[in-house]
Parts: sequence; structure tokens; C-alpha cells
Amino acid sequence: MNTNREIKKQLTKTDFILYRECAKNVWIKWHKPEEYKKFPVSEFEKALGKMGDDVEKLARGMFPDGYLIEKRSEGAQELTQKLIAEHTPVIFQAVFSTDKYLAAADVLKWNEKANAYDVYEIKMSSTEGEDYESITNGTPPKINKKRELQYEYDLSFQTNVAKLCGVNFNKKYLVRLNKKYTRIGELDFSKLFELSDKTEIINDTFLSVTLTEMSSSYEYLSNKETPKGHCSCYFKGRSAHCTTFSLSNPEVPAYSVHDLNKIGLSKKYLGELLNEGILKIDDVPEDDRLKPKPAKKGEAPSKPKKLNQVRVYKTKKPIIDIYSIKAELDSLKYPLYFLDYETYPTAIPPFSGYHPYQHIVFQYSLHILKSKDAELEHKECLILEGDPSEKIVKSLRADIGDTGSIISWYKSFENSRNRELANLIPSQSEFLHSVIDRTYDLMDIVDKQYYVHHDFKGSSSIKKIQPVIAPDFSYKELEVQNGTMAIESYRQITSGELKGKVMEEKRKQMLKYCEYDTKIMYIIWKYFTDLIEQKGDLTDTLGKGPGTHKKA
Repeated sequence: MNTNREIKKQLTKTDFILYRECAKNVWIKWHKPEEYKKFPVSEFEKALGKMGDDVEKLARGMFPDGYLIEKRSEGAQELTQKLIAEHTPVIFQAVFSTDKYLAAADVLKWNEKANAYDVYEIKMSSTEGEDYESITNGTPPKINKKRELQYEYDLSFQTNVAKLCGVNFNKKYLVRLNKKYTRIGELDFSKLFELSDKTEIINDTFLSVTLTEMSSSYEYLSNKETPKGHCSCYFKGRSAHCTTFSLSNPEVPAYSVHDLNKIGLSKKYLGELLNEGILKIDDVPEDDRLKPKPAKKGEAPSKPKKLNQVRVYKTKKPIIDIYSIKAELDSLKYPLYFLDYETYPTAIPPFSGYHPYQHIVFQYSLHILKSKDAELEHKECLILEGDPSEKIVKSLRADIGDTGSIISWYKSFENSRNRELANLIPSQSEFLHSVIDRTYDLMDIVDKQYYVHHDFKGSSSIKKIQPVIAPDFSYKELEVQNGTMAIESYRQITSGELKGKVMEEKRKQMLKYCEYDTKIMYIIWKYFTDLIEQKGDLTDTLGKGPGTHKKA
């Protein structure tokens, strides 16, 4: 026997889906678990997992009197077979296991007419493509074809494993949240969830293809010899890299061609660079490939973001369009209001008036500058009980006057929330739409390439800008350091997990985090304002770097 092939591990549905994304990543997970564990699960991924569990448990309400199989042991497989033989009306988490494969079906429902079980796979996504990971901007949502394909492979995997165990499914359904549903009073399961019948496409297209891929993936993963070469993520942008990318591709620097602005949308160009042996930003040639495509008729030309990113990294000199920065800031009117929201994008609408994945605005921070020489003021609001929308809007209305510019970073997020709040609180619709009309996006100065610094690394994220322009303002000193942690803090408090002194301390940290966001916006605005007001030759200004604003 070839001992190089010996392995007792079973291929699960989760690992099969991961394998289709990056085979070598799963191989490391199987054969080098100690190395795999060095890459901890992010807070974002933990939040997604918790939300997915909540959605699945709630969706079971569509199938009364179901029998839940709670374990994955051999006994679970035997119990599944027993319940199936007895035609148990509804089975949750039915387990199907072979020597190679392991799958659990979210819901099996006995179909008397077909004399077989229908299978239902519950997903936490919505039917319109907008979920936890997306930020609405008022444009129509698009169907996520990649995710849809993943779901079809998901259903096909468990259908194949069940068939190998002697169980043939009749209908194959996806159960997803209905984004168009608005909660009024108690949850209405018949409207909250929608079914997508995937039977035809799975039977006609996916079953045989998936079975072939299952066999080849098991063979690949069972081989104890480390796969040679790069993992498949080598030819993807940084945001699409697998968990163990650095382990499989140690020669790729932490800041590489994979970090070029939106390089994931320019796969051909990325492939050309990699095939030419170019990994470092310093080595990227400044040729036509770095330039944006010509604008279509009637559209404004795109900014040369990749070219600028490479150029400033090589020269270590920022690009500063002082006249455009001045034009942007001259459009602002005092008093200036620096506004930031914290929100909870829960899958299941907890209050009337909300739809799945609608953001619950539970907190804001507001720094106010009434005139150029005025002292900076700070207002804030954090609501941790019940539907916070009315109290948030009432407080905001008291803090924001009828005139003056409202400054945010990535204003489409705040403005989308303002539109939703206007729908929830019609009496304040006029005020909230005034806020929308008066909101200026400070990110534009960076995004429009009026100010490009090599340490921004091609990003417009405030988390990339802050260390450069406000280096003494570090989120690392806070207990709540990012939006995901703020979301989890809100969940912990409102669910009752945190109480007493622990809850009060968490509340203080949430306030501090949000205050940092708007204070940093003010510091960035002040930096650009000072840049404009500096006397002397502009060529001297171009040589002055950021970082002059210290923590108050």
C-alpha cells in the first residue's frame, strides 16, 4: 500500500467549497493544522458565523415539529437513517457520511406525493444580493453570480453524499432572506424567507460535475506530499487571498503588486506582472498598462490611481493638487459638522419598520467647528435599548443646525442610513434629507487623487489615511478598535451578555471609538486647510509631508 496516500479525514461541504477557492489552502488546513491555526479567525468572520447560526435557527420556524440531530458522530449517521426510514416529517441537520465525505443537510422535509425527502439549504444572504458585507449606496443591487454558483455546488455536494448513502432527494431548495420584507409587529416567516427551487439546474448540470470535483479534490487533499508552487490566490488581488497565502507564497512582500488599486478587477494585468517576475511596487514599469481605460462617451475620465500609487511609492514624494484641494474646501460653509455613525446590520429585523440587513443606527459622534477660530465642540449619542432610530434622530436634530456643511468619510454610507431613518421617522424626513444635501465627503480629496501619499498604499480608507496624517491618534490603544468590534459590543450589550460595570466600561469604549473617528476627520480637514494656508512657493509645500497634527 502507498502510505503516502493514507488518510482518514473526510471531506466536508465547507472544505469542498474552500477547496474550489484555493486547493492548497485546504491542504494546509488538513495536513498542517498547527500552521493553519496561526492565522486566527477575524472578528468579522466570527460575527458572520454567529449571524449565520441565528438565521438558521430562526428559519427552522418554517418547519414545525422538526427533529434536530445535534452531533456529527457515527451515532448521528445511524440516527439519520432511522429517522429517514420512519419517514419523520422534518429533520434538522441530517448527517450523511461515507469513508470519504461528510455532509449535514439543514432541513429535510418528507414529500408524501414524491415518496422522498426535499432538501432545504438555509443561507444567511438575502435574495437581492445585499447582506452584511455590503454597504448600500442607493443603486440597484446586483445578483452575486459567484455566490450563486457556490450555493449550487453546496447543494450538489450534500445531494451527492446523501445519494452515496442510499438517500435520493426530490426537490432541492435554497432558503434565503427576502430583502423586500418589512417587519410589522411579529416576524412573518412566510414573508421573511424566500425559497429558490434549484432542482432543475442541479439535476441537469451540477450533480455529475460536482461528483467529479469531489473525487479529484479528495485525491488532492489525501496526498501527504506538500503541493508544489504557488496557491491559486497568487493571481488574485489581496482582498481575495486565502487564509494561508503568506505561507504558500513566502516570496510575496507584505506590500506587493497584489495591493495595486483595484487590481482584482485587472486580472490580465496582474498576471502579466507576475509572469514577468514583478512582485515589488518599486519594480512596476510606468507604462500604458498603469493608465485607466479611455472614458466612454459622456463619462468623466478615470483618475490614474494605479499610476499615482506606483509613482509616489517610488519617489516617496506625495502628489498634491493644492488648487483642487482649495476648491473642495472652499465649498464648505461654517459651522462644520464632522459626523460618523455606528450601525448594526443584523440579518433578522428586530424592530418594526426594518427589513433584513437594514442597518440599525445606534450611535453617532459629532465634532462641531462653528467658525475658523472657534474651539472644537463634541456631541455624541449612544442608544442601547429598543429601537434607537427615534432617539438618535431627535438627538441629531438638536445637535445639527439648519445651516453649515456636514462632513463625513465615505458619505454614501451615512446618506444611505439617513434615507432609511427618514423612512422610519417620516416627521423628520425634511431634516434628514437636508443633512443628505449638505453632506460633503472628505474622502474625495484622496479618492480624486488631489492628495496621494505612498503610505496610503492605494487606499482611500480612513484607517490608511489616519496613521499618515494623524500618527499620534492610534486606535490600538482602544478596547473597541474598529467597526466590527463596535457591532459586536452592541450585540453583547443588547442581548444581555454584558451587564453592570462590564457593560458600562464597554459603553465608554464604544463612545471613545466613535469620537476618534470624527476627531480624526477634523484633523485631516485641518491638515489640508493648513496646507492651503501655508505661505510661500507651492513647490515648497509639495515637499512637506503629513503628520504634523498631534493628539489634543
